[in-house]
Amino acid sequence: MPLIRKFAIQGHAIPATAHSPRGPFPPEILEQPRMEYVDEHSDSLHSALDDTRFFKCRECNEVLLEDQLKNHICED
Repeated sequence: MPLIRKFAIQGHAIPATAHSPRGPFPPEILEQPRMEYVDEHSDSLHSALDDTRFFKCRECNEVLLEDQLKNHICED
C-alpha cells in the first residue's frame, strides 16, 4: 500500500509557548496543596503506635509488647 503524506489544516489556534492552565476557576483552586510539618510530625495516623511493636507467642498465641517478652510465662 503506497503511503501519501498530506498536510492537515489545523482547525484551531495553537499557542506559541507553553503556559499555565486557565479557565473559569480562580488560581487558588489549581494550586498544589502545601504541606506544613510540625516538630512532632508522625508518619502514621496513629502517632501513639509509631514506635510500638507487637509480638505473638507461638505457644499460647498471646499478643505481647516488646517490654513484656522477658517476663512472659505461657499458661497452658
